[in-house]
Amino acid sequence: ADDWSAIIETNLIGLMRVTRAILPGMVARGRGDIVNMSSISALRIVPEQAPYSASKAGVHMLSDIIRGELAETPLRVIEIIPGLTRTSIVTTRHRGDEEAARQYFERFGMALDPEDVARCVIFALSQPPHVQIAQMFVLPTNRW
Repeated sequence: ADDWSAIIETNLIGLMRVTRAILPGMVARGRGDIVNMSSISALRIVPEQAPYSASKAGVHMLSDIIRGELAETPLRVIEIIPGLTRTSIVTTRHRGDEEAARQYFERFGMALDPEDVARCVIFALSQPPHVQIAQMFVLPTNRW
């Protein structure tokens, strides 16, 4: 249960706290972009990832809700929804076991690199102010 709490606290509650802290200033200035990092795990069944998937589903809904609440403002809320990405989260999930992490990536085949996701964030932010990329799915080509 402690792992579950830490995941929810980090991925969802932490995001809610930061959003609550920065949003009033952004609204007052009438400009800004919020980029929330969700996950394909929020929308697909991924075995043995219930707390992570639930936390990212919360990020998904929070993004939609905030986007709706800000609809009358020029602020944009961008939700990036990456698929499997080669980050340390997989090693952490396997309690630091590098070999288990390697096997995990091998089992699923192709994975994104963090740079792939970063390029998508830059693309979404580089759009003209009247264009909002509300959700961007970023998946390896061999995954659904």
